[in-house]
Amino acid sequence: MTGTEIAAGGTAVERLLVHAALAAPSGDERAEMAKLAHDVTDWAEFFALAKVNATVPLVQRRLEAEELYELVPDAIRAEFAAVTDHIAAVNERRLAGALELLRRFDARGVRCVVLKGMLFSTEIYGDPRYKRMNDLDILIELDQVDTAIEIYRELGLFATSELLGKAPKMRSERSHHLPSFVSRDGALVVGTHWGLITPLAPYTIDYAAIWDRVRPIDFYGVPAWAMAHEDNLHHLGVHLPYYKTGVRELGDLWNLSRYATDLDYDLLAGEIAKAGTESLMYHALSLSHRLVPNPAFAALVDRVRPRINRFTRYDTARKTADIHALLRSRSTHTSRIEKAYTEFNMTAQAHEKRASFGRLWSDLLLVPADEAERMSSLREPKALAALGARVSAPYRLTRVFQRDLGRWLFPAALAKTVVDLGAAYGAELAQRAGVRTATARPGIDEYAAELGLTRADLQAVLDSQE
Repeated sequence: MTGTEIAAGGTAVERLLVHAALAAPSGDERAEMAKLAHDVTDWAEFFALAKVNATVPLVQRRLEAEELYELVPDAIRAEFAAVTDHIAAVNERRLAGALELLRRFDARGVRCVVLKGMLFSTEIYGDPRYKRMNDLDILIELDQVDTAIEIYRELGLFATSELLGKAPKMRSERSHHLPSFVSRDGALVVGTHWGLITPLAPYTIDYAAIWDRVRPIDFYGVPAWAMAHEDNLHHLGVHLPYYKTGVRELGDLWNLSRYATDLDYDLLAGEIAKAGTESLMYHALSLSHRLVPNPAFAALVDRVRPRINRFTRYDTARKTADIHALLRSRSTHTSRIEKAYTEFNMTAQAHEKRASFGRLWSDLLLVPADEAERMSSLREPKALAALGARVSAPYRLTRVFQRDLGRWLFPAALAKTVVDLGAAYGAELAQRAGVRTATARPGIDEYAAELGLTRADLQAVLDSQE
């Protein structure tokens, strides 16, 4: 992996986008940014690319800081403002809820480690609005989980598992987190982790070592904790969604590395080897290095390369071959499948299950052409290549879900949808035939009402998650 030019081979629009996503650009990078901004002729394309990469607020504020935003036409600035202002309003409400929660954790003696975006907003970017925050992700110790649930109850949060009629439970043998806890107004969504990846995956993270390295931080005036920089970078690589790889996600990798000048790459390499996460880190660091070259990333990629499987090497090479395709490859299609699965389990009514079942299986097996092309990193493909991308998309999605959930859990979950749909229709037929006493079977509206919410409230919570 060679080259030092940021977004090498890209157009002025593409290179400006990546430069504007640098948290702390050097003098030379600022000068290049100014040159690129004056070279841009299509600001509508620039905004569209920023939106695809989910990095509108970050690049807008960088252009403002560099006094380049005036080059953007008024109509495009209005589009920027609409996105940025909306994200700012949502994030500010989320941050307010997070601060109150962290105060409670501190008062109860819970070491609460702030993860990813919320942490980086204060340490790296100095801006809680730099990107859309889906939730507050935290890491706590196993023996503090019950205390955390008590605090959530005190604050009036409900668990998303309760939408499925299930009380939140710690299942450390099969999961690394609780179901999300959500405030009644949807402002705060909390992801509570005691691990960084499912124990069903073939990785062995050394959590004792992580806890030995945690450090106290000031989180917007509230005491909290953070992992060491090495562990944060490892977590970013392990947790990077395989197809949601835009500047929003990759920017945290390169900006963390540039911020943490004392990051120990030998320590990180040792943790990767212990965990067996070479393929995950190879993929993440390669994509980040393609956009913002980093000698330390390149050296680590070369170091782990001998242990990378053929598919990962081939697919990563495909993704990094074309800067145009890479900057347009971000896909949230897996989130649509996950939402359909959640909605399927939120109801006992057959017709509602059928609708969610249809969306789930259609999104898995009949992937839209544009999403399939993004997954295969294709640029203006010919008919045969486009067909191949659609044919291979279900296989690609299955690999991702098996990686994230465990090899057998994903097919088991799919099989369960077939069984559950059949059971729902069977129960309704039995009632109509008089074989079973007719009872009201709760649907999504009923589950929402039990939590003091409306169906629209629930949908807003689902829609807030990308």
